[in-house]
Amino acid sequence: MKNPLQSTPRLVEAFLLALVVVFGLAGFALLAIGMQVSQSQTPWTGLPAALLPPLVIGASAAGLHVLMRTRRMQVEPLILPVVTLLFTIGLLLIWRLQGAAGVWQQLSRGYLPGMVVVALLILRPRLVERLRRWAIPLCLLGMLLLVATAFFGVIDETGARLALQVGGLPAVQPSEVIKLALVIFLAWYIDREGRQAEGRAQPFLGWLRLPSIHYFLPGALFVVLATLALVKMSDFGAVLILACIFAGMLFTGFETRIFLTISSIGLALVLVVSLILSVTWQVPTVIRYRFLALQDAWSTEVILLNGQTTGVTVSEGPGYQIQQAINAMVAGGLSGTGLGFGTPQYVPLAQSDFIFAAIVEELGSIIGLAVLILFAILLLRVARVALLLPAEQIFERLLLIGICIHFFVQVFIMVGGTLNLLPITGVTIPFLSQGGMALLVNLTEIGLVLSLSQRLEGRPV
Repeated sequence: MKNPLQSTPRLVEAFLLALVVVFGLAGFALLAIGMQVSQSQTPWTGLPAALLPPLVIGASAAGLHVLMRTRRMQVEPLILPVVTLLFTIGLLLIWRLQGAAGVWQQLSRGYLPGMVVVALLILRPRLVERLRRWAIPLCLLGMLLLVATAFFGVIDETGARLALQVGGLPAVQPSEVIKLALVIFLAWYIDREGRQAEGRAQPFLGWLRLPSIHYFLPGALFVVLATLALVKMSDFGAVLILACIFAGMLFTGFETRIFLTISSIGLALVLVVSLILSVTWQVPTVIRYRFLALQDAWSTEVILLNGQTTGVTVSEGPGYQIQQAINAMVAGGLSGTGLGFGTPQYVPLAQSDFIFAAIVEELGSIIGLAVLILFAILLLRVARVALLLPAEQIFERLLLIGICIHFFVQVFIMVGGTLNLLPITGVTIPFLSQGGMALLVNLTEIGLVLSLSQRLEGRPV
């Protein structure tokens, strides 16, 4: 006889998704009414158009829920509702800042293609197995895209090359692809070579162990990628994320004694490259400005560029973004100014780099804290799947750990930058910030998690 409690996880998921849809409909309706009132227009004029995006979100999430129910998945009832809620909050603020055009761009370029990928990974879980065979081609493809962007990418207003555009197609950021490609490559490499590295390691300085020279290939790969990204693209954020993914996955996958040895040698290599760059490379203006803003965003000191005065102070130039973001969060207080009644549009790039400041201003610090708690729940659930997978599935477990690290570093860097605790890097916050390629990659990672969670059937939920 079938246990009636077996369907409980999917019922919990359905209930939570219904709450998210209600929240989305209410949020978009209140935002539309508030924006109309603030412009002294009829409150109900923009309501029909405002309700369409949350209905699209709800329909796509419901489709995934039905797919998981059809496949009789009995695990992970929280991941889909949490991701849907985070995306709904982000889309609310994008509607507030960019209007309908920004919302439909986010839906069409990132969310809907990403949900198709999630559905495909759930429906065909064996695709994850193929990633093991595709690890090297995917990494090579990511590197080729990165090289193409570094030399032929579109130069933005800051002088950085972050996007690659072919013909009349929309510009994409290949650096987002290389992060996931690095996670897949490291998971495959550690699974393939990790035990051999530990078994064949030689004693080094007493307690430490030194593996064979070819085991340092991932370290050389990282240094090449990081140097290329930093020197040619001025993408400081990509360097930080690649470094954290690299260090975190090696720490997880290798014995501590070997990890410390590899890290020490890798750090020495980084120092050598840094010394060479300090002599041969001129630090891009955008990176200099970001560190000046970190030191004191309100400084009245005039900025010098190549020994010449620019006539612009730090507070007038690179510090302006930070000032506006902090002022916005202070204005929001605990409860916020209300959707449509704040001024987040005065924060440069509020829809992407500073969307957390926009959330805090209009929804309040309480909602800002709730968003961070939602990310914590998401990370814990992903880590839980990794821990519950059989011990012999090393590639899959490392893949999920790499995804956890990627999510955490993105949130940490951008929230820290918004609070002026870290330099601004231009990294997006997963599911919140505007950015089609970043959203597509993050949803692909969620698809991998849900696909692998099917292997937990029969284990405690």
